[in-house]
Amino acid sequence: MTYDALVYTLLTFCAGLLALGTILCLIRAIKGPTTTDRLVAVNMTGTQVIAMICLVAARSGEYGFVDVAIVYALLSFLAVTVLTKILDERRAKK
Repeated sequence: MTYDALVYTLLTFCAGLLALGTILCLIRAIKGPTTTDRLVAVNMTGTQVIAMICLVAARSGEYGFVDVAIVYALLSFLAVTVLTKILDERRAKK
């Protein structure tokens, strides 16, 4: 097995593990007993998607996908920050 084939196989395996983790996080986001669990699961899902985008970039050689991953990371961060602020305001009203 050549070095390129080994790297290709390893990247595919890692992408599969990340996909499995993303599915598990989505299940936690749906079932999660508390709102905090759901928020953490959504944040973790975003992080895993960013990692998968970077793996696809490395596997395909299209490094423009890394720019997409950076923009997605910024949007994910802003979304979690806004959701946290909304949840904090709701708890303060109770």
